[in-house]
Amino acid sequence: MELTGKNKERFQEYYINLPNSMGLNYGNKETTLNRFYALPLSMQIGVVQDYADSIGYDINVGKVSDDVRYYYNIHKPNGDACYSLGFKTRDEARTAAIKAFDEIVNG
Repeated sequence: MELTGKNKERFQEYYINLPNSMGLNYGNKETTLNRFYALPLSMQIGVVQDYADSIGYDINVGKVSDDVRYYYNIHKPNGDACYSLGFKTRDEARTAAIKAFDEIVNG
């Protein structure tokens, strides 16, 4: 999972400025970001969701009840939303949600 363009720049600035007391900063930008991208997708998505929230977006990934398909929805700051359904795994839905979020922000 990787963000692109202006969204990547904004995210990296957000991440670098998280409080050091959380144990997320490692002294320099490159090392800090490399360690972030080495985290499992499940951990990365939580940070990206917090970042998205900080700029007015709400990213949700879930499972359709009594079905093995997963979905995502993204609520935009203007109140609009986009969604997709039919992913076989949570990680597929997460990856698709981040890609869609990235496309929206880079618009």
